[in-house]
Amino acid sequence: MNTLQSKLTKVSAAIGLAMTVSFGASAATEIMIAYGNQPGEPIDKAMHYWAEQVKEKSNGEIEFRLFPSSQLGSETEVMEQAKFGANIITISSYGYLMDTVPDLGIINAPYLTQSFEKKSKLLHTEWFQGLNDQLSAKGLEIVVPDVVYGTRHLLSKGEVKSPTDLNGVKVRVQHSRLFVATVKAMGGVPTPMSLADVYPGLSQGVIEGVENPAVVLHGGKFYEVAKNLNLTAHTKHMSPFVAGSSFWNSLSAEEQKIILDTSRDMVSYGATLIAESEQSAIDQLKAEGVTVNEVDISAFEESARKVVQSEFPEWTPNLYQDTQAKLAEL
Repeated sequence: MNTLQSKLTKVSAAIGLAMTVSFGASAATEIMIAYGNQPGEPIDKAMHYWAEQVKEKSNGEIEFRLFPSSQLGSETEVMEQAKFGANIITISSYGYLMDTVPDLGIINAPYLTQSFEKKSKLLHTEWFQGLNDQLSAKGLEIVVPDVVYGTRHLLSKGEVKSPTDLNGVKVRVQHSRLFVATVKAMGGVPTPMSLADVYPGLSQGVIEGVENPAVVLHGGKFYEVAKNLNLTAHTKHMSPFVAGSSFWNSLSAEEQKIILDTSRDMVSYGATLIAESEQSAIDQLKAEGVTVNEVDISAFEESARKVVQSEFPEWTPNLYQDTQAKLAEL
């Protein structure tokens, strides 16, 4: 079976499940919640909390069915299912959505802000709604724009305190233009590879560093081969939850309101879990012999301002600086 046939098969299966849900014995509106995080992780716990709140506030008329661990497919495959009308709300990334609406990529650009609170406010402005309207016209709707995913730091073999310390240093990034631009803006040499290849890559000297939230850095046991955690805080990472426009618009105004209203408590609850887990991970890294280094944040911010905008010619001119100006007003 070729790739296209495989994707269409998964899409058909999802739509079949959607029809079963819609026309089964239950009168409740059932919605599949898809995400790649594992059971027990903060995002998974936040999804369970959201499901409970939705069921309670709707008196059982809306039920979330949770699908962690990418059970419904990859991000691209699940987004295709959503576009086809499946009853799915799925975690996505602004790096992915910028392929459809380029300016959405600014949301997780490096050193845009050091405040999750301000970024959340930005994602509830008329400016952001305009971007969401553009996305909706292409078949997708951002339902929850501001789920806190974590603060990304740099784990490396050598100490890093300023961009000059990263000169010539190869840092693993995921296969994303946004993350390639991030490490370039920080002064390093971005080296795309899968997360599964990071440990041997560090061991063999193919790379000298990896960026990610502290929970991921600890969970991958990368501290065994890299002993410096540099608190670069280069991205206050937020993730959107997205639905297909046709499915979202098929819900009643009351159903939409319940989902949106309960999402606010979910976002707050999830952010608390993330903060607690990140501090715990940093403490565990220290216990494993990792040196935690404070960095010159202002130097990294200045470097980012000079580099990031030029990496994305498809962005609105001066988008990076103008978005920072918007954040300063919030």
